[in-house]
Amino acid sequence: APILGPTLGAALTEHFSWRAVFYVNVPIAAFALMMISGELPRDEPQKVVIDWTGLVLMVLAIGGLQFVLDQGETRDWFDSRVIQIFALVAALSAVLFVVRGWRLDTNIIDFRLLRDRSFASANLAMLGFGLALYGTIAMLPLFVQGLLHYPVLDAGYLFVPRGLGAAFSMLLTGSVLMKRFDPRLLVATGLLCNGVGSLALSWLSLEASFWQLALPGVISGLGMGLFFVPMSTVAFQNFGADRQDEASGIYSVMRSLGSSVGIAIVGWQLVRSTQRHWHDLAAHVTLFNPAVHEFLRPFAVAPSSSKAAALLAAQVAAQAQMLAFQDVFLLTGIAAIVMLPLVLFMQKPQTAGGPMLAR
Repeated sequence: APILGPTLGAALTEHFSWRAVFYVNVPIAAFALMMISGELPRDEPQKVVIDWTGLVLMVLAIGGLQFVLDQGETRDWFDSRVIQIFALVAALSAVLFVVRGWRLDTNIIDFRLLRDRSFASANLAMLGFGLALYGTIAMLPLFVQGLLHYPVLDAGYLFVPRGLGAAFSMLLTGSVLMKRFDPRLLVATGLLCNGVGSLALSWLSLEASFWQLALPGVISGLGMGLFFVPMSTVAFQNFGADRQDEASGIYSVMRSLGSSVGIAIVGWQLVRSTQRHWHDLAAHVTLFNPAVHEFLRPFAVAPSSSKAAALLAAQVAAQAQMLAFQDVFLLTGIAAIVMLPLVLFMQKPQTAGGPMLAR
């Protein structure tokens, strides 16, 4: 999936339309359902009381935060009454949701499970890793297509080395490394690899080659396998079968929250950094700057002409965006690396024979 997914999506977009990326999931899902339908266990139906209040509070908290992060820049942040309302609703809902989770046994998520230090540390690490991983993945297509002018298909090919690295490390981690090394060491290595991969992207320029973009992806892909597989073992090591479902629910929410909020944060950072760098660069573009004349010389245009102004504006915009992408990749790299101290709070599993994956 990490190898074929982005490339297949790019090919479908190139030769059909972006809607085909969603339609292609229908036959795949139908085939998967047919394959597993005969293997699913026949459990007896159980009467479960759904905590509708907790569910509504969780949706309001996460949805409100997502809206504020997505629309804040467009609506001028807290100068907008809409943003103020959504931020207030999100904050109040989050407080009520957490308080209920600590006090009630019937809450949709039992936050008392976070008293386990390994589980709490794993969830925090998952938040940072989600921002680093999915933030980078979301920004790369914008970078290579918008600034480097890659065709859609070539942008999809860029993710193949990342997918190969992830597939290789997942297979190696599950079959060999988990049996020989402390899972916490593998988690730390995964965080470090992902951070280094993102930091390497922050050093690129508008002249970056395909492999200068792909090699950091390989490093990050290796980090994915080294992180996800042992992290599940570390996170759930102290829970019996009766608490696995509840713990998996929290773990899955944190993973989704890290990716969705992370993408929103890096998107906001990209817009803000672009504006800041544009103003900084534009302040130096004057007829008295020798660099301006040097830049315009190959085009054989008068520095005071409208064509020169258009050329300079395009160059300033491109360089401002390039610097903004560097800031974003720096942010995602730091987000992964600052999670490393959390590994110190995780307990070493008694047995490391194989991962217990979150359901």
